[in-house]
Parts: sequence; C-alpha cells; structure tokens
Amino acid sequence: MSHLERLSMSMPVVSIRSVLVGVWALNSYTDITQGASAVQPFGSRPAGILIYTSDGFVSAQLMDPGRVSSDSVKWDTWSPEEYEAFGRGYIGYCGRYDVDEKHATVTHLPSVAFLPNLVGHRHLRHVAITGDRLTLRAPYTRADRTKATSCLEWSRIGGASQQAPFTLSQLEDQGVS
Repeated sequence: MSHLERLSMSMPVVSIRSVLVGVWALNSYTDITQGASAVQPFGSRPAGILIYTSDGFVSAQLMDPGRVSSDSVKWDTWSPEEYEAFGRGYIGYCGRYDVDEKHATVTHLPSVAFLPNLVGHRHLRHVAITGDRLTLRAPYTRADRTKATSCLEWSRIGGASQQAPFTLSQLEDQGVS
C-alpha cells in the first residue's frame, strides 16, 4: 500500500449531506438557456434563505427584493394584479431532501409550496461546495422545449444565534465575501 493510499484511508470522509446542513443566504440566481443570454430573474441582488436540517428537511425562500409593496397589509384586500406581481418575484417551498453522494446531487421533495405544481415532485440539483459557498444547478426544460439551467449560489450563514442576512450586500457588510 502506497503512502497516498494510507493517507487517504486515514482522512475523514465528509459527506455532502453533512456539509449541506445549516442555513444559507442567496448570493445570485441566474437562468442559463441554451443559445440565449443569461438572465437574473430576481435581479442582480436577489434575497433568499435556504435551510437544510440534519433530519432531512429543506426550506427554500427566494425573492426579488425590488418587488412593489401593497398599500394594505390585509392580504384579503389585494387585487388580482397585486397577487400576480407578488408571485412573479417569489419562490418558496419546504419539505424533505435526499442526497446522492455518488453523483453529487440533492433532490428536493416539496410538501408545501407557493407554486402548487412543485408539491409531490422530485427537483434535482447538482451540488458544488467550496468552503462556505454552495452552488446548486437545476436543469430543466422550458415551455418552448429548450434546455435551461438555474444556477443558485449561496453563502453559509454563521451560528443559529447570528441574525440572518438576506442579501449579498448585507453579507458583505458582515464581512462575508
């Protein structure tokens, strides 16, 4: 047995699942479509929180921080146009997740979602982790049958007692870059 083989056997194996567990702040959200320019659906500074628990639950909340607010805090008085505008700039769901360590993927299985068509379906993401940075790539087929990929980049948020920043600028203000 070579020195490298012995060394690799003595090094602890870190699972993707164990590294995912925690709270993540959204840095960027980009849709890349074959043959087209990349698009940032929620602008250049989207807001979002992604939470993975050790017992297999996930919660993802993403929004365009530039959404227009309603004049009323009473949701039952909002117009159909307001609902439509709010929904265009928001993605939210929670449920279970599974990790495929061999293929470096995580699959989200929403049981509650803002978009009803997410519930009960498996949503595959390719995982890349470098330090406290997480990149999730979600391939999909658009309505016009072209292939596309959503690329979401996240930064780990510190301990549970730390107030969670929601935007990249708030992260930078706290010294995370």
